[in-house]
Amino acid sequence: MAKSVKIKRKELNQPDQFISTTDVVMAYCSKHKTGLISVVAVLILVVFSGLWIRHSREVKSLRMEALYFKMEQARTAEGVYSNDVVNQMEILLKEFSESQQKQRATLMLADEVYDTRDYDRAIGLYQDILNESSPTSLSHQLASMGIAYSLEGKKDYKNAIVAYKTIIQLPNKYPLFDIYLSLARCHELNQDNNGALLTLREMKTKFSSHSKFEIIESTLKRLDVQA
Repeated sequence: MAKSVKIKRKELNQPDQFISTTDVVMAYCSKHKTGLISVVAVLILVVFSGLWIRHSREVKSLRMEALYFKMEQARTAEGVYSNDVVNQMEILLKEFSESQQKQRATLMLADEVYDTRDYDRAIGLYQDILNESSPTSLSHQLASMGIAYSLEGKKDYKNAIVAYKTIIQLPNKYPLFDIYLSLARCHELNQDNNGALLTLREMKTKFSSHSKFEIIESTLKRLDVQA
């Protein structure tokens, strides 16, 4: 009959096999209690900080949307003079923090100022949007158009032509038919019929299937007669 070999603890080469994994973990935790508590505390702090930041952003976004809605209400209020509408919108705009909603609100105010024919003031607001937005964003392109229309409103046709050409060269998300038409109009108003004709002929190629194609044809005929 085989004899069983008894192993004494002092004869073991490896860590004591008689101590369970749980005992090892408990011993480690007891030895490094302070460090482990610190790690757990940091993890809890990180999680709660992330949740707080997310909540703060959501609250801020909701507040900005509420302010934007108030600006829309101020703009569409009936029986209010345009200048009073603009003043009310300017007061509301000051309450915005930097955000996409502020850019949209600034654009709305600029459009309202443009409607009052205060073109220089409108250009300043549109320029603020250009300074704070990406050239590929829709707000940037709408602000660029606002500047071009404002320059045309001022009868500064030379700079309006430059502004319209700049819009055409941008990676646009906005339909360009009206921009080209405005460019041709400014060339004509600037006594540059050749520039207008070149623009309209380019439009014939680019917008051959456009629903307003007849406008191109009729304007070309009129300018050809004048030439």
